Amino acid sequence: MAESATLIPKNCSSLKTNEMQMNLILMQRKNFAVPVKLWASGCAIVGISMTSNTVLTCILALTGFLYLSVQHNWRALKSFGVFYIAMAVLLYLIRYQGLHMVVFSEFYVLMFWNLFAVFIVGWDLITTPPGELSAFMSRIHMPTAGILGLLVMFRFFPTMKAELKSVWLSMRNRGLAAPCQLLLHPVVSCEYVLVPLLLRCLQIADQLSVSAVARGAEAPGKRGSYYEKDMTIKDWSCLILWSVVTFLFLWIGGVRA
Repeated sequence: MAESATLIPKNCSSLKTNEMQMNLILMQRKNFAVPVKLWASGCAIVGISMTSNTVLTCILALTGFLYLSVQHNWRALKSFGVFYIAMAVLLYLIRYQGLHMVVFSEFYVLMFWNLFAVFIVGWDLITTPPGELSAFMSRIHMPTAGILGLLVMFRFFPTMKAELKSVWLSMRNRGLAAPCQLLLHPVVSCEYVLVPLLLRCLQIADQLSVSAVARGAEAPGKRGSYYEKDMTIKDWSCLILWSVVTFLFLWIGGVRA
């Protein structure tokens, strides 16, 4: 009985480990490799920086939407799609219906419209799991200090978003997030947000340093990773697609005179 009782947890833990590994493999199959994401970001930046036609930027934006759909990132695809449709409606009203807005003028609408492809591929790159980024940078023999710095930079915005959300929920539970409170006492409201946010950032910095040391960041020699991923046919196809679309975009009429 004692032997069978000890075997059950081992079997359960092994099954759980196998399930986690299978989920990790399935997630990696859906997502593109890090070199593809970097290449897509470079193509989008080059295309946008050399364009002079706002209509042709739709080509890069549609390529970005296709880029998300192939990865089955439906949540990001829906969010970016709604925002892109809103930008299209505003641009139409401003240019053809004479709409004038003081805060959100035509300059800002055109800026978001032209940079939309960069926003799509940039968001996909920023939200890449840190393990995939570190595995790729270790493969190209980047120094450990540079790897840790880039990982912290890429994880800054998602971390700050989560922390701001928790601070806002805490303020709302205490009755400090009411509209009248924010309007009548803006300085005090900013203090309620910034003080816990700065303290939380210091705690996160300590946790990251301890986590990096515990995972052998300072250990010499080559390190392995669960996220090591080779280029597949889908990755090469996406890389070629971005190259062809960017070349055609610039050749048709996107290059500045």
